[in-house]
Amino acid sequence: MNTFLAICLLLTTLLLLGWGMLRQERIYEFPFLTGVITFSFILPQAPGLASESFLPAGAFARTIVFMMLCLFMCWWGWNSKAKPISFFRIDFDEGRLLLVAALLSVAGAYFYYELSRLPGELTIAVQMTGVPVVYIFFSRLLSYGLAISVLCIARRFSWWAIAIVTFDLVFYLDRIIVTGKRAEAIELIIIFALSCWFYRRKAIPRLLVLAAVLLGTLSMNSMGDYRAITKANAAPLWEEIRQIDFLGNLSKVLTDGGDEMRNAIFRMQNTATTLQFDFGKFHWNRLVFNFVPAQLVGADIKQSFMLPVPSMPRDYDPIIGTTETGMADAFQSFWYFGALKFYLLAYLVRRIWVTANQGEFAAQFTYVLSIIPAMHAISHQTDWVLMVWVHMLMFAAPALLLAVIPAEAGNRRQTTALDPATGGY
Repeated sequence: MNTFLAICLLLTTLLLLGWGMLRQERIYEFPFLTGVITFSFILPQAPGLASESFLPAGAFARTIVFMMLCLFMCWWGWNSKAKPISFFRIDFDEGRLLLVAALLSVAGAYFYYELSRLPGELTIAVQMTGVPVVYIFFSRLLSYGLAISVLCIARRFSWWAIAIVTFDLVFYLDRIIVTGKRAEAIELIIIFALSCWFYRRKAIPRLLVLAAVLLGTLSMNSMGDYRAITKANAAPLWEEIRQIDFLGNLSKVLTDGGDEMRNAIFRMQNTATTLQFDFGKFHWNRLVFNFVPAQLVGADIKQSFMLPVPSMPRDYDPIIGTTETGMADAFQSFWYFGALKFYLLAYLVRRIWVTANQGEFAAQFTYVLSIIPAMHAISHQTDWVLMVWVHMLMFAAPALLLAVIPAEAGNRRQTTALDPATGGY
């Protein structure tokens, strides 16, 4: 039965990938990208666990069934009728946008630089706390500056924008190469690719995307080895990296199963056994954890903001650096009805996508920085994109307000994403 369900999960994932291959723009859409992260990150972990005798009876089957339900909700929510979001209809001055991008880039670069000066033992392949978390929090400003400037370049060439992008890439690539951050690497590609799509209607060839998916699947389970090398040497040593056994690591996961899926299975088993749910309090606690600084208010006050949630069993001890998948926290919140989290997420992201394709710069900016955290709802936690949106509201939204062109009531300028003739958006 477990093997049959693993095959069903494979077929479900292939359907999402096939759906994305039917039209060129779908490679940037949420259902396809959830298929990509499932194929490369989740699927290789399933075969080994399907035959593992130490798992609780029925636990593997429950996890796979719920995972397929979540994937279906990702597709269904995306394909529901979605209207554009009206508050994204804002005009921006291009010159002021680039000024905002420069300011955000310089501010974010400072924290990227400070982060890079910390020892690898504090930042690579560990659960970061304290000062590194503060640096990561504010270094996100660099991503905002990069996204703004790349969107501006895609619309109309500008040496000023080129200079900002070049400056940003120095820090971005350092973090990707030195710490082996997969999310940042994919986000960087997405920023450039989606900017070309929004303003030039040019998409990455789909065969190239499929090749990248296969290559990513091959390398996904070797990132631990890569990070161990960079952590030990504070930089990548290519001689040692070439010696990583990529095929052997993938084969081991296929045979033995993966830690992330094992974490999800045990968490969902505990929830199904105790029937204790957090009813969404998980998301509030994550907001408090991420945005209430203990250094300022004190650990006790921060803890007082937290809501009580069901505790994990004492024998549950996930390996540091592994995830529990978004399916686990969705199930913990609302049992099988937790799959509706993925429907809601897909629907909201779909509305942003529709608005972005109508040429609204604010929606384009939001989408390019939201789609990767959204797809990580499958592999990591369902709160990732929510944290990104709150961070945007705190920092990106006020900054972008500096570039807004006041529009007279009923006389909004009519421009499109493919019209570079004017100086505004």
